[in-house]
Amino acid sequence: MGYPGRNNIYEAAIKRMVTQALEAQEQDFLVAHAADTDEQLLTYLRQCATALGHTPWPREIAGGSYIEQRFGTWKAALLKAKLPRPSIPDNLSGFARIQEERAKQEVLYRQKKAAKKLRAQQRQAQQTQKKQPV
Repeated sequence: MGYPGRNNIYEAAIKRMVTQALEAQEQDFLVAHAADTDEQLLTYLRQCATALGHTPWPREIAGGSYIEQRFGTWKAALLKAKLPRPSIPDNLSGFARIQEERAKQEVLYRQKKAAKKLRAQQRQAQQTQKKQPV
């Protein structure tokens, strides 16, 4: 059994970071909107549909999982909001929200890697200085 390639490690790290960031957004939405009425949530859902130009899937918008839970199913939430069934496929990687978050996380990942590399170089330089005779 071989070692995972760099690209596999990178993809796994980015996927984990995106997942954590989206889960944090869902939690923030829940905290901010737990006291909202059903009508307020439906208005938000309609606004999201207008902004996107189509009926969203739950993963496509912040708070989608909370709205789905609150109404029992996504279909029930859409019916109450008087929105049609989403016409685009439920394709996680194709959602703008996911792509935007991935782009943010890729930048953060590269920044963390660069900082880690710099710290390692600084430690190595310090060790080299200690070994040199005075």
